[in-house]
Amino acid sequence: MIRTTPLLVLLAAACQTAPSQGTQGAAVTVGGTEQAGSSNAQVKVAPREASPSALRKRSAEADTKFAEARRALRVKAAERELAELAAAATARDSDEAVRAARVALEMARADRVRFDAMERPVKIGEVALSVGQAEERLRVAETDLLGILEIFEEESEARAKDEIIRRNEIAVQTAKARVEQAQIKQAMVVEGELPARMAKLSEAVRACEAKLAAAEAKAEQSKRRATLDVGVAKNEEAEARKALSKAEKDRAKIRKRLKAAKTEADGAEGASPGAAGSGAAGSGSAGSGSAASGDQ
Repeated sequence: MIRTTPLLVLLAAACQTAPSQGTQGAAVTVGGTEQAGSSNAQVKVAPREASPSALRKRSAEADTKFAEARRALRVKAAERELAELAAAATARDSDEAVRAARVALEMARADRVRFDAMERPVKIGEVALSVGQAEERLRVAETDLLGILEIFEEESEARAKDEIIRRNEIAVQTAKARVEQAQIKQAMVVEGELPARMAKLSEAVRACEAKLAAAEAKAEQSKRRATLDVGVAKNEEAEARKALSKAEKDRAKIRKRLKAAKTEADGAEGASPGAAGSGAAGSGSAGSGSAASGDQ
């Protein structure tokens, strides 16, 4: 018998397996794809899952984005509440301004009505009464003078005749002057003071009407602006809420992938010791077979 060495046995085994390997072609992995050596056929392989370290980094970034989105939502909610409070305050201030303007207008109108209905007639009556009293005193003075003259016509030698007549004539002149003064005062009151007072009261009414119109316009403008601010704040809050929901979903997705990657890594680590044991057992069997062939 011919004694074979272990080296010859290994060469024979290699020669038997070489044709089958040549037929299948060596698979070379390049950039995530396997390329066949002999047939040049390219087979696409699904991209590998990111490593746990990369996923942990992305998870931390997702947590940061979620925290920022939650903080932004709180800020927008606070801004919306402030806008609502400001709108309520603006509405109260505007309503109060309009109410005050209406009260002022009512008072101005009441003053004009009271003046036209009460004060004006009283003033006219007072000056008319003064004129009447002055005219009555003039009539009395003139009557007294005429009586004195008639008396002294019969008594031509009466003592102090001239002095008594002079005094009565002065009384008549004084009464005439008082009548003229009363008439001038009446004209001043009726034609000057009362129309001026009425014009002043009418101007006050007109000014109050203008203030009321301005207050109502300003109130409407302020309320619309406040309502617009509230709407803008609500829209920004809604956008912040959407951003928070998206950040939360992204974070959950990353965490799910990280958990799956950790589970896969743990499974791979558990399977590695068994595979190493099987390889060692195969090597031992091959060594035994080679030894047996050498013995033969």
